[in-house]
Amino acid sequence: MKRRTWIAFGWTVLLVLGGCASGPRGFRTTGGLRILAAVPDVTAGCRVRAGDWMVLTGNDFGSPADWRSGDNRLRFSPGVAPPRIELTREKDPATLFFLVPQGAQSGPVRLHVEGVGDAAFTVVVEAGVAAANAVPGCALPSAPQGNP
Repeated sequence: MKRRTWIAFGWTVLLVLGGCASGPRGFRTTGGLRILAAVPDVTAGCRVRAGDWMVLTGNDFGSPADWRSGDNRLRFSPGVAPPRIELTREKDPATLFFLVPQGAQSGPVRLHVEGVGDAAFTVVVEAGVAAANAVPGCALPSAPQGNP
């Protein structure tokens, strides 16, 4: 009996630890890149439209020079890049603003940070009035105020 109890306890501990280590739902990352949040909260199913600002917070998005040189990339389905990308904070946490591009479709957004890793998350893109503001927790960010 005691052996079964210890085995059950062991499996429970492993499951809890596995759940804690998996990070936020909906963000797939590689290497040392960690996405902490996206605004609007795409993991809650919030919708965006072309021209809306989005923001990612994470541990490392490179430097502004990396984005200007093209070493770092952000692509919406079907492979279209945002017209504006601004890294407003490089750490504590890193903060990346970008505009949803014209022609973006619902599907994965792929982020590549040279020397750090890759990330992917899913967005729902729709036409028309910004429905994202009508749903609690789906507020869109204001335009970035420039680098600190």
